[in-house]
Amino acid sequence: ALFRASVHGKLRIMFPMITGVDQLLAAKKMVDEVKDDLRRRNVAFDESVPIGAMVEVPAAVMIADHLAGHCDFLSVGTNDLIQYCLAADRTNVRTAHLYQPIHVAVLRMLKHTLDAADAAEVPCSICGEMAGDASLTELLLGLGFRTLSMSSASLPAVRAEIANTHIPTAKRLAQKIMGLETTDQIRDQIRQRYEQRDTLGRLRSGQASEAT
Repeated sequence: ALFRASVHGKLRIMFPMITGVDQLLAAKKMVDEVKDDLRRRNVAFDESVPIGAMVEVPAAVMIADHLAGHCDFLSVGTNDLIQYCLAADRTNVRTAHLYQPIHVAVLRMLKHTLDAADAAEVPCSICGEMAGDASLTELLLGLGFRTLSMSSASLPAVRAEIANTHIPTAKRLAQKIMGLETTDQIRDQIRQRYEQRDTLGRLRSGQASEAT
């Protein structure tokens, strides 16, 4: 059905919960079988549909370089990755406080995945609640992400942050944060930076109004 729909618009296929190259190759083999079947039946489809993998478990992060070699793109699924990385169920009130998107280990996993994708010259996006958190936009851009996927409600705030982000400054912020040791230190740094950017934004808006 996906391939039959591919003639009507752009389509990408991404496999979730990949934990090993063997799983990815098995999934891609199924894709080839579907293509062969469609060809035999003379059903039109796009031969060049990109195939990717979701990086949402620590195992996938550790072999991101291998996965990237077999994919057209990668996407980091932060919701599950954070949960599995920190052994913290975000829906359980007794463990939800352990679910920390800005935990040092989580940020290192994001950077490790990005580096692997860059080395393989494969695009890597990020999705989940973390991608839709405007207070983290500058950090994510500084780490190297250029494609963020989120719910429509988060788009205006994140779009505004992207428009006001200076990439060299974002890279320096990311480098500084990656050198911190605790979640509290990282949270304080992000809060200070976000408040500073908000203040600068209001000042610029006021100056623009006066000029008008």
